[in-house]
Amino acid sequence: MDKALIRKEILYISSDPTVTEVHVGVFPVKGRYFRKSMECRQSGIFELKVDLPRGKSFIHYFLNRDFTRPVNSELTMISVYDSHKRSPLILETEPFSPLQFENSSAYISHIKDDIWEIRAITHHGWIEEVVFETSDRSYSLTRFFQYKNKSFWKSRVRLQGEYLHYYLKIAGVRQVRYYHPGSILSANVHQNNLFVFNLESNQKSDSSAHLLGYQVFPDRFHRTKEEPVKDYLETWGKTPDYYKFFGGTIKGIINKLDYIASVGAEFIYLNPVFHSKSYHRYDCIDYFKLDPLLGSEEDLKKLVEEVHSRGMKLILDIGLNHCSTDFFAFKDVLEKGKNSAYRNWFEISGFPLIDGLQYNYSCWHGYKELPQFNLENPEVEDYFLKVVEKWIGHYYIDGWRLDVCTEMPESFIQRFVARTREINPEALIVAESWHFDESIFSGMCAIDGFTNYALYLDVLTPFFIKESISVRMLVYKMLEVYYRNSYHFSRDSWNFLSNHDVARFYSLLNIKNLYEPALTLLFALPGTPVLYYGEEKGMEGLGDPLNRRCMEFDDMDVESKTKSFVTYLSQVRSEHSEIFKSGSLSFPLVDSAKRSFILERNFEGESLYFLFNFSDTATIFSKDGEEINLEPYQVEIVFSVNGSVPGMITDTLKDTRNPINIL
Repeated sequence: MDKALIRKEILYISSDPTVTEVHVGVFPVKGRYFRKSMECRQSGIFELKVDLPRGKSFIHYFLNRDFTRPVNSELTMISVYDSHKRSPLILETEPFSPLQFENSSAYISHIKDDIWEIRAITHHGWIEEVVFETSDRSYSLTRFFQYKNKSFWKSRVRLQGEYLHYYLKIAGVRQVRYYHPGSILSANVHQNNLFVFNLESNQKSDSSAHLLGYQVFPDRFHRTKEEPVKDYLETWGKTPDYYKFFGGTIKGIINKLDYIASVGAEFIYLNPVFHSKSYHRYDCIDYFKLDPLLGSEEDLKKLVEEVHSRGMKLILDIGLNHCSTDFFAFKDVLEKGKNSAYRNWFEISGFPLIDGLQYNYSCWHGYKELPQFNLENPEVEDYFLKVVEKWIGHYYIDGWRLDVCTEMPESFIQRFVARTREINPEALIVAESWHFDESIFSGMCAIDGFTNYALYLDVLTPFFIKESISVRMLVYKMLEVYYRNSYHFSRDSWNFLSNHDVARFYSLLNIKNLYEPALTLLFALPGTPVLYYGEEKGMEGLGDPLNRRCMEFDDMDVESKTKSFVTYLSQVRSEHSEIFKSGSLSFPLVDSAKRSFILERNFEGESLYFLFNFSDTATIFSKDGEEINLEPYQVEIVFSVNGSVPGMITDTLKDTRNPINIL
């Protein structure tokens, strides 16, 4: 077994005597989705041992070979509206240590110029001091949050040079330990065994920093009144299903660019626009052709020009992992079989390609309509590099969102990204990943960030939707998410409340008054907030296809309260852009009893304080002797100079140095 993998036994127990065969579908942290048959240990008990990477994978089940209907327990599923019925499977291998630290950009994180943030996590209550020691300097880290015996530490420092040689010291009243490579904790310093960190190779630029994005699902966003309505199109605004087209167009998007710009968006993220069979366009027929239902390529050129004229960028979604069965190369294999020149473009296990109910080719998550490419084939790679050259080089698209990126080979991703950056060094490239850990890919892939599903699944959903965690646990989980990656990677990743794959957040909320606090948290945290179209007006819709409803502009002549609030939040990010691009994250006050806390973003002596009241009763904060009264479910944003407060934060801490306290 690969030492990087962990062997896990999966059990499925059923009281239904008709269940005689069970298969497990596995969404691994990295690698292709796969399906395996479980062994029947005894009546109603099925088991399977699989080897999986460290981290969070997902699984679902199929009963009696019905592969059209995944099943799972609603008690463990990530959402009852998840069409894949996924449940998380968490595997960790780190040995327990008093000090959690790695010689990586997640723990020595470049901020800006010569400013770096050093981070650490400790797991023992006796530790009262963490010091970062180099050959000529010592940097004491500040403990700024503690949950049980787990403490989060950090310090902003100035570092120069090419290489950094160092060790860490942890100390308490009765003992001192020194941390060296190999996770070695010793009573003495070993000068011949120091960490070596390359500062130059880990230094990042600010080129990809953005303050707000706006996601458009093209078929459902807008079609102009001047465009003819085809017979096969559904009536705009009708309840959607899985198959019908509504006819949103590129011209429709152009028509609403001023609207998108009005919320403060710096880029527009379009779901796929290439020629496809389905309205969602993740089953591409031709990557070199704009879907004619959306308009002409001249329309796309016009869209890019109009987007750029407003100071925005255009990011396209692209599915490189799989295609339509009508894709030219797959059609050729269907027709010619073994004699096809394209037989190695796909992962084929035998011929004929289709033998009755048997499909002898790899397809995405078992969907026969979505054959998967052999992305290790140089011919396939060359095809997609030419795709880059057309859309990035000739149409001046500003970047990509890479669909199902963790399922594709690293070598392919690396070359696709490199070709994109050869043409446009400023291109933004964000990968779809349900595993918020940049170490999944090597640094050679040079991806800017991920879709931050960890924030959505582990933080926002438990607190706002399930209401199953306290305010203190909310802060703890946020810090767990953000200590996984470098500052720049977290900053350039996309934070969201909703998107085309999950139910709309507003519909999920039991307490609708929590919508504005949730939006504020999205805008306050490290990362790039991305609004899903209609989210700025509280658009509703549960699982697919209801989360892909048509945008209604006729009812938006009078600006909604929610849109005004979103515009205000984007203005705050714009007016204090340096704080959001380079500012640290702290929590000067956390009060679980009153369901209130303060989130601080600070950079070079300037702070923004986000005061949250999540409770159904009013809460009073005080600042410089003045009281700030927050009504139930309200948020206040306060700007302060020289307001950052060091020190450990525990539940309901009152600190006289703190410019803001709960009374």
